[in-house]
Parts: sequence; C-alpha cells; structure tokens
Amino acid sequence: MKSRTLFFLMFLSCFTGSYAQQPAAKTFTVEERAETFVTHIAPKLSLNKTQKDSLTTIYVQYIDDVEKYHAMNNEKVVTFLMNSRDEKVKKLLHDQVKFDKYLLLLADMKNQRDQQPGPQNQSPEGPKMH
Repeated sequence: MKSRTLFFLMFLSCFTGSYAQQPAAKTFTVEERAETFVTHIAPKLSLNKTQKDSLTTIYVQYIDDVEKYHAMNNEKVVTFLMNSRDEKVKKLLHDQVKFDKYLLLLADMKNQRDQQPGPQNQSPEGPKMH
C-alpha cells in the first residue's frame, strides 16, 4: 500500500510541481494531466479510442477526488481512491492480462520517478545511497 501511495504522490508531483526558479511555469488542468497520462500508457496497452476516453474520464475523476478530499496526506483515503480507480480500470479493460500490464506500467513509472535525481527524491541529509 505504501508503494501505491508513493506512486500517487510522484504521479501528482510530476504534473503539479512548480519550482521557484521557473516563475512562468504552466499549470496543467486536471483534464490535461489525465490526458497526458493516458496518452503515455495507451499505446502500451493497445487501447481503442473509446477505452482511451473512458480511461481519461476515470483518471479525471480520480485526480478530482484526491484534490477534493485533500487526500495526499491521508494514506487511507489515497488507498481507497486508488483501489476504486483500479477497479474501474479493470472493468474497462475486460482482460486480466491487460490489467496486469497496466499495473506493471504504473510500477515502472513509479520506479523511474524514484530513480530520477531531484529535490523530491533527496532527504535533508543529501542524496540517497542505494
């Protein structure tokens, strides 16, 4: 469950993070963030247009709920919202193999974000040693 929470926080930080050094940073709407995510994973899951649109709707609702309930600091709420989102995705895909691939894609994206150097991945003591 902690990995899902971390994935969510990393996912959200990719789309909402702004840095003081970039005063003119563009803020993305919920719809843009969801579309960007779906556009990234859709080819890997071989989704048709209807499935892409439905997946975008699922992620828009998910992001809206997270923001609405201020869930980022509440692991129980985040877990509930993620489980709800994943159940909807599972029903949408109608295929356990595709759903398993979807979960692997999420895990890979989380791992890539964890490996990227940056302020969100460094502790006050300095870079993490693996």
